[in-house]
Amino acid sequence: MDIYKKLARLNPRQKEAVMHTDGPLLILAGAGSGKTRVITTRTAYLIHSGVSAGSVLAVTFTNKAAREMKERVRSMVKGGKGSPVISTFHSLCLRILRREIEPLGYRKDFTIYDTSEQVSVLRNIMSDIKFYDKSFKAESILERISRTKNDFAPPEAADPVEEASALSYPRYHEVMKSMNVLDFDDLLLLTLKLFREHPDVLNKYRELYRYIMVDEYQDTNRVQYDFIKLLAGERRNLCVVGDDDQSIYGWRGADIGNILNFEKDFPGTVTVRLEQNYRSFDHILKAANGVIRNNSKRMEKSLWTERGAGPKVNIFKAVDTEDEADWVADRISAIKLERNIANEDIAVIYRANIFSRPFEEALRKQRIPYSVVGGTSYFERKEIKDLAAYLKIISNPSDNLSLLRAVNAPKRGIGPSALTLLSGHAQANSLNLLDVFGRAADVAGLGQKAAASAVALFELINRYRDMFCKGREMGKTLKALIDEIDYRDYIIHLYKTPEAAYRKIENLDGFADSMSHYESNELSPSLQGFLETMALTDLIEEKDEKGGQGVTLISFHSSKGLEFPVVFIAGTEEDILPHKKSADNDEGIEEERRLFYVGITRAMNELFITYTDHRLKYGKETPSLPSRFINEIPVDVTKALDRHEEPDPEKDKAYVKKLYADLMAKLAD
Repeated sequence: MDIYKKLARLNPRQKEAVMHTDGPLLILAGAGSGKTRVITTRTAYLIHSGVSAGSVLAVTFTNKAAREMKERVRSMVKGGKGSPVISTFHSLCLRILRREIEPLGYRKDFTIYDTSEQVSVLRNIMSDIKFYDKSFKAESILERISRTKNDFAPPEAADPVEEASALSYPRYHEVMKSMNVLDFDDLLLLTLKLFREHPDVLNKYRELYRYIMVDEYQDTNRVQYDFIKLLAGERRNLCVVGDDDQSIYGWRGADIGNILNFEKDFPGTVTVRLEQNYRSFDHILKAANGVIRNNSKRMEKSLWTERGAGPKVNIFKAVDTEDEADWVADRISAIKLERNIANEDIAVIYRANIFSRPFEEALRKQRIPYSVVGGTSYFERKEIKDLAAYLKIISNPSDNLSLLRAVNAPKRGIGPSALTLLSGHAQANSLNLLDVFGRAADVAGLGQKAAASAVALFELINRYRDMFCKGREMGKTLKALIDEIDYRDYIIHLYKTPEAAYRKIENLDGFADSMSHYESNELSPSLQGFLETMALTDLIEEKDEKGGQGVTLISFHSSKGLEFPVVFIAGTEEDILPHKKSADNDEGIEEERRLFYVGITRAMNELFITYTDHRLKYGKETPSLPSRFINEIPVDVTKALDRHEEPDPEKDKAYVKKLYADLMAKLAD
């Protein structure tokens, strides 16, 4: 579509945001206000205005958001004008480090470790450091190390876990670097370090990216803030888009101050507020506005809509947990019958996935299909991690941890004693463990059979390195590797039932097919590139949020960015929302209130809020109190539901008709 036709379809505030091109710009984009349309149209407008496409950079947080933005921009920018760079923070930093990392003491063929691999590294380190408290968990220490990295500050010994983290951190960094391995936080931290210590590299990318946009700016942490500020430089063509009212990731390092202080950090900022909501009816928006205005640390805005009032917000008090779930399932059945809407248009939102069980049971009793968002990642399955270990050691010969995983998957006669001898020889002679496998005959005390197996594995890895380096038929090459190491037989003998083994073998074939798919969609495919794609998809924990069939069961945090015609918010009680850990903390309460606000604004047409009189906690029924946030919803937009009250189709006919008219208009757009 012509860019000027796109501009004509924007509202005045959206158009103002798109057409402001130079200097700092803050777009405060309320929920459902069309921010993705604004970002993509602004990107296309810059290019149509004569800005080189390659000098436009748009950064967001998920691969899904980046893909959607790319597709929209591609439809607006044609005629050989080129493509802007639209990327996640981590993908952008990975791209930079692949080209520039060597001054920091790493090789360009580094690999990226996921959380479970980081934990394995830390456990090995902790076994060497004699902590006086044996109760420390590697996961807790890793969390502290990650927090330290994202604050860009040295660890401090403030409590026993912090002290353990401070002792572990230098050794963790040393071990990771010796294996030429980065973790997820390193992608950002090392890029920032590179920019700070090597001005020539920074200037190169400042000249390359002259116009920068950052989506979901309220979710940025300190390292991301410093990185973007350095990259923008004195040119200051920086546009940030976000909503302080939807800042819900403080627990993982997001700093709401980044968006609240943007006007002060970048003097001369033009601020545009997007307050017209295209998603929800007015009663839902008034409920959301009534709640969020109780936060003191926010930039004033108030959502409004031209869609009409719609039905009131329904509030229901259940007897207990099971009663709440049964009532929700009954109401879903009635709504489906009366409204004739799909299961996929309905969501149940709760605090965390530990609250899903009663709803799963109730929906099963009603034979209503459902999907739970946030299950085990595909990449966390044993068979996938085993094969990934082979691919990682093939790509990066220094990756000792991946070699140690691959060595006995399947078993090949190299037991713990043999591995101790091989690892000791590598450390004593400052060699890669893989190189020692190739010279296993030189390792004193190592049995002949174990030595032969080690050499065979060394030769297999080098042979497949040559095969993958050719970059052709990578999926077939992986299948050949699976066959050569007899991994299918290993799986069959590992699992007790044929059904379980069959599912695992299906995953193997699916993994090889995903490699073939990657290869067919890349101009310059490589094993390293495939591993990068796999790592970033996994580490960002991007799920196919609405990909399952049936009613969506989802947490508040996972629901952000989604929308559903009908939403149930369950468990709206004190100690759950707000969480009891936040009850005495003003900042914590405000983030909890923002969490509730996010849940409310997922609803397009109907919103139900439920709470219980009693809830099962720690094995016994405990009295519950309704959340203080319910009382913040204006009374005139709410309706207390009676247990036996049924939906009134005649009363709701007008807004149902408008619902489908809106959906058809949205599809046409």
